[in-house]
Amino acid sequence: MDVVLNSLLYATVATMLSQVIAIGAMRWLGLSPTKLAHQIEDVQNVAVGAGFFVISLITSIFIAVLAAAPEEAESVLASWGWIFGGLALALLYTGFSFAVAHRMMARLEGENVYTWIRRELVDEQNASLAFFLGGLMSAAFFSVLGQII
Repeated sequence: MDVVLNSLLYATVATMLSQVIAIGAMRWLGLSPTKLAHQIEDVQNVAVGAGFFVISLITSIFIAVLAAAPEEAESVLASWGWIFGGLALALLYTGFSFAVAHRMMARLEGENVYTWIRRELVDEQNASLAFFLGGLMSAAFFSVLGQII
């Protein structure tokens, strides 16, 4: 019975955490939950939907795999330490990849990585760039995941 409850707890927390990260990333781009809903429902911004999908998919796979066997860790705290340590490393690699892409793409004068991504995804609805950045993010997260497990 403990295994079932433990599995349910980890699945619930992993699902909630991945959604919080996806919503947080959208908020970082200036889309609060109400603005996010507006962009998806009313504007039907494919890039925003694609960006949310990719971030949610990557983080949920990452967290689910790391949380799949919590009994192998020395403690629950050690298990969550691996998850958050891996998240930090993957986010660092993602940030580096986004910075390189920013330097190589057609950015506006004086535009930093954040304003470039926000303009392309939210204002210009560039779904192609959303999936491209998702590919960069996937590579970083799955590379870290492969080394952790």
